[in-house]
Amino acid sequence: MLSSSPPVARQLPYTGRVSYAVGVYGIFLAWMTVAIFLLYFYTDVLGLSPSQAGMIFFFASMWDAVSDPLMGWIVERTRSRWGRYRPYLLLGAVPFAATFVALFISPDLTGTSLFVWALVLHVVFRTCYTVVYLPYTALIARLSTDADERASIAGVKGVFVSLASLTISFLALPAVTYLGGADEAAGFLRFALISACVAVASLWFCFLYTKEARVGPTDESGRPTIATAAILEISLPDMVRAVARNRAFLLVFMGVIVFTGCYTILNKTIIYVFKYDLDDRDAARWALSAMALAGVLAPLVWIKVTHWTSKRMVWISGCLIAAAAMIALYLWEVRSMTPLIALFFVAGFGINGFLMTFFAMVADTADYGEWLTGDRVEAPLFGLVSLANKTSLAIGTWALGMMLNGIGFQANVEQSEDTLRGLRQILTLVPAAGFLASAAVIAFFPFDTAKHRDMIKDLASRNTQQPKQVQDQPV
Repeated sequence: MLSSSPPVARQLPYTGRVSYAVGVYGIFLAWMTVAIFLLYFYTDVLGLSPSQAGMIFFFASMWDAVSDPLMGWIVERTRSRWGRYRPYLLLGAVPFAATFVALFISPDLTGTSLFVWALVLHVVFRTCYTVVYLPYTALIARLSTDADERASIAGVKGVFVSLASLTISFLALPAVTYLGGADEAAGFLRFALISACVAVASLWFCFLYTKEARVGPTDESGRPTIATAAILEISLPDMVRAVARNRAFLLVFMGVIVFTGCYTILNKTIIYVFKYDLDDRDAARWALSAMALAGVLAPLVWIKVTHWTSKRMVWISGCLIAAAAMIALYLWEVRSMTPLIALFFVAGFGINGFLMTFFAMVADTADYGEWLTGDRVEAPLFGLVSLANKTSLAIGTWALGMMLNGIGFQANVEQSEDTLRGLRQILTLVPAAGFLASAAVIAFFPFDTAKHRDMIKDLASRNTQQPKQVQDQPV
């Protein structure tokens, strides 16, 4: 079977890296609002119970189990004059932004009707998110095949992810108050509308100024043949077998599931702890901003560490640092703002080691899979890891809802000491356990940067034996 080899390694100019990274800023303005504040919006604004709110996230992940792999399959077969991935940035931006705004509409509904309303909107939003984010993340595999350069691209992208997180962490709550006054629902809706406009602009900018390498059989002149799409398609059974044999990808998949669920619990619990335990809801922005600011600065360090060691070592080191910060926060019973913010900064620094690494590692596993099996499966891998990410987020949110119920939490009332102690444990010990487990999983990742370079050379050597099988053409 013919395989679609990766594009040749090429030096991507810094402006190209920034153009690519700009796209994630808008995506993450919406996603971090959902990740940090939507559960709170459901419980404290709409009036859903914690268990109902958690179930909404959980049920939406069941749909992701269908939509993410399906989107990967669709994208793998996409051929256009704009490339394989970029069309979705152009066409999916407005539906993604519109459904994000719809999440923060407060209908005149109660009980089951309100639950169904919120669930349907959440499922539609998650679908539109998949349509945009899966092609965006897979695009990194078409920017470079060099492991170090991918790490640099991921690092620049990580900075923009953290800038979006910092924007939401620092500005969201004050903006909600400013835009809505005493009406939290109106404030959230107006803030979502502004964020959605920025998201559309950033995705269209990324579409216009990012170019992807195109692969496929060529004629004598070096141009792709009309039969490119048909020749490069991999049957579904072959695709499943290729993924199942890709041990490197399976480890990344499991590591993402373990990490993301606990990171989700950390993010979503902060506002509850500050509102009910520390009696200052708006001060939550300082802890959230500390983690986000660490994410802006951390790539400068983590990129260097990646070049000196490997992405695997960055992932493991980041998890250990974040876990240590969370354990210290619990053991020292920190309540003073300065040390509290310092520990959240350290945690954010560690967390960013994971966030800037895992999608770049997926691109590396696509190379590993082709080297191992002869079949290149690319977009479906990103679809599956996106599924792992969102499923873990949903399970984490569902688990948080169950834990909040279990410790006796009730929205907008004074909490008992046992409930407050439970909130502190959920905030610290649960994420720490997940970070440590993720580090343990990825310790078995089967190759490092040097081995990856050897694989790329071997793939290039194979291609020279069939010179007309695969050529890279800029779009």
